[in-house]
Parts: sequence; structure tokens; C-alpha cells
Amino acid sequence: MENDWMEMMLQFADSSLPVGGYAHSFGLEGLCQSRDLQSDDDLRLFLLRDVRHSLITVDVPLMLRAYQAALDLDGDRIHYWDEVAWAMRPTRQLREAAGRIGRQTWQLYTKTWRELDGHHFYRYQAPVVSGVIFAERGVPQKAAYSTLVYQTFSALVQSALKLLPIGPSAAQSILKDGLARMAGELPVAAALTDDELGSFNPLWDVAASRHERADARLFIS
Repeated sequence: MENDWMEMMLQFADSSLPVGGYAHSFGLEGLCQSRDLQSDDDLRLFLLRDVRHSLITVDVPLMLRAYQAALDLDGDRIHYWDEVAWAMRPTRQLREAAGRIGRQTWQLYTKTWRELDGHHFYRYQAPVVSGVIFAERGVPQKAAYSTLVYQTFSALVQSALKLLPIGPSAAQSILKDGLARMAGELPVAAALTDDELGSFNPLWDVAASRHERADARLFIS
């Protein structure tokens, strides 16, 4: 069937997918501890500005490159972009979070959907792993993009519910706004050259780094 990929994607995009995303805040907890995020308005700004920029200039382009490499059956290029994805995470905590989730995602995928053996990952960076999975399952590029964006925003919103004084209704409103702002950004991310990839956000990076030595933590990262 033409849309055989859709059933897999509905399950794959579900927040209950056991790949460890619930255990990571991706630096959000550090930002809350430093009091840079204290309200639903702060969270909305963080998603629409910082996370949106990171998706457009890092995660989405890496996913698209891995997607194309998988379509071309080019294992060397998949390996290359996996290494680049690792290098582009400026802090160890964010690199390891992406690696843990990517590894668990790949393990779940190979046990549940994949019939072939072998892979081309060393770092298991999540956007690269996702790109390969989307390509192998025949997921259209636009659907792959939407799923990656949804997973990213949803994971942060779910973490925020445990860290900030916001309720589920406000969280869903923020998630809706984030997805709406990303609706037309696929062509922008796809048009970036290799030299244009990357994001610079010292506040986010420092907050993620400080998390390791925090007096108390709910999340791994």
C-alpha cells in the first residue's frame, strides 16, 4: 500500500515510545534552575526562538542528509553525518543525550520493523538515525520533517510540565504554536549548504553543562 509507512510513523512519533526521551530535558532543567525559564511565556519564547533555530540549522539538515544517504545506500555518508552530528553538539550532555536516544531508537526499530542486519552508526546521533529510518520505511520527506519537529517540541513540552508551573492546556497551546511556526521551514533547512550548518547558543549550552553538578536533578540531561 502507498501509505504503509503511516502506521509505523504513528507508533514511532508517540510520546510513549520507549527510547528514553522522558529521561532527558535537553538542557531545559538547567535553564529552569538558572531561572532563565520561569513561565509558560518563557517556554514559548525558548521553543519559538532557540529550539526552532536549532532545528532549522542543525537537526533537520542532518536528518535530510542522512535520509538522502540512506536512499543512495551510501553507508560511508551515513557514518560521516553521524560523526558531524556528534561534533556539532557543543556540550557533552547534549551529545550524549542525542546518542542515547538514537541508539535506543535504532535498537527498537531493528527489533520491531527492520528485517536487515547491519548499520553505519558509531555515535547514534538521533537526527541521523531518524533520517535513515524514515528513508528505509519510505516515509515522504515532508512527513519525516514533521515527525522530527513534533518529537523535538513534544519532548521539551513534556519535560516542562515537570519543571514549570504550567498545565496541560497551556503546554498544548505552546506545542501548537511551535509546530505552526515550523510549518514552512522545510525549504529553508533543505537549502542550507554544509558550511551553513550549526547553531550558537551559549545560554542553552552553559545551562546544559551546569546540569551535571546541580544540587538536585529530575533528568539525566
